[in-house]
Amino acid sequence: MNHLEHHRDLGPADRFPATREAIFTWQLQELAGVAVRPGRRVAEGQVVDLWLNPVWPASPRRLRGRDLLVTVGSCIVSEVIDEADRAGFTYRTLPGHLENGEETFLVSTDAEGRLIASITADSVPGHPLLKAAGPITTAAQMMMAKRYTSGLKKLLARRSDFPHAPAAQLRR
Repeated sequence: MNHLEHHRDLGPADRFPATREAIFTWQLQELAGVAVRPGRRVAEGQVVDLWLNPVWPASPRRLRGRDLLVTVGSCIVSEVIDEADRAGFTYRTLPGHLENGEETFLVSTDAEGRLIASITADSVPGHPLLKAAGPITTAAQMMMAKRYTSGLKKLLARRSDFPHAPAAQLRR
C-alpha cells in the first residue's frame, strides 16, 4: 500500500474562500494538468472521469477537434468536507482506474492564520504495468500532489495581482 501525505502553506488564511472555490470546481485538478468530466461542482456520490494532459503545462495537443489526453480512470466522490475552516473532498477510484485507492484534497486554516493545503492518498497500482514499476508510482503520486498545491499557489498569486478579475479569466 502506498501512503502519501503532502502539505503546503499557501499563505494568509484570508485566501480560504478562493481556494475553497478552486477545490469545489475542480480547478485544483485542471491547474495540475488533469481534465475532469463532467466538470460540475463537487458533490458526494458524483462520478467523474479523469484524463492527464501529457504535455502539461502546455495546453493539450488537438487532433480533429479533440484534446489528446491520457485516460486515468473514473472516481466517485465519497465525502465532501465544507466547514468554516476546512473544505475539500475525498474520492475513491473505480474499477479500470490506473490506481486502486482513495485520495483526499483539503484546504484548511490553522491557528496561526495560515492557509494549508493537504493531499493524502492510500493506494496500490491498479494496472499491471504500474505494478511492475514499483517505486516509480509512489514518486509519480508525490509529483502530482506537488503539482496540485503549486497550481493553487499560482492561482492565489494571480488573484492577488488581479483582485477584481472574474475567476474564468484567472484559469490557465
